[in-house]
Amino acid sequence: MILIFDLFQTLVEVVRMDFNLGLKPFWNEHYKDKCSFDEIRAYGEELFLHMQGLHKQGFEFPFVKDELPLYAERFGGDVISMSIEEEAAFLSRCNEERVYDGLLEMLDLFAKKEIPMYVLSNSGFRADALRLMLDSHGIGKYFKKVWSSADFGKVKPSADFFNMAIGEVLSQYHDATREDILFIGDTYETDIAGAHNASLRTVWINRNDKPDDNGFATYQIKDITELSKSHIV
Repeated sequence: MILIFDLFQTLVEVVRMDFNLGLKPFWNEHYKDKCSFDEIRAYGEELFLHMQGLHKQGFEFPFVKDELPLYAERFGGDVISMSIEEEAAFLSRCNEERVYDGLLEMLDLFAKKEIPMYVLSNSGFRADALRLMLDSHGIGKYFKKVWSSADFGKVKPSADFFNMAIGEVLSQYHDATREDILFIGDTYETDIAGAHNASLRTVWINRNDKPDDNGFATYQIKDITELSKSHIV
């Protein structure tokens, strides 16, 4: 068995998210002499709406590759370059996160069973920045690879995004097939529908007992740690 996890609200709970908490230090360092914070905040909200529109079309809006050049275009100056470490720091300022209770023990159990584990995430932040975030919570070491839509350019439920990850996994495990891969996620429309359409078995973290009208979920659980307490894995 091979496990691919969604990231946010599946492995890591986002308790609070506020983009402006990351934007303000960024503005203070790079744009304070070019615009007011209210101006850059308003533009950030405009770009957020732009991102939502792109997501509806199936495309990502990468923060470093696509968004940072737009700030320079609007307010002047050079395009700000951002290292992976700086990008991870920006993300950590925006999000207050916590790892779900019992997750570390579950991942450790799966690792001892030598079950390969991966992460496939919709995020405007690059995979290496997400990896640093996972490392900060002590769980990055369990995952063989992290994929982010920021690097790929398309978002779940894109079949292309899933098939890219599936192709890499199967190239590493030549005796495995799609039937051996289990995708775990919390969002029906992106995680479960997307994985189902990519011919993967799925585990839906259905915390609110919503109906599975399409029958896309192979299994349903209410808490991520139920994976280690059931017959699923």
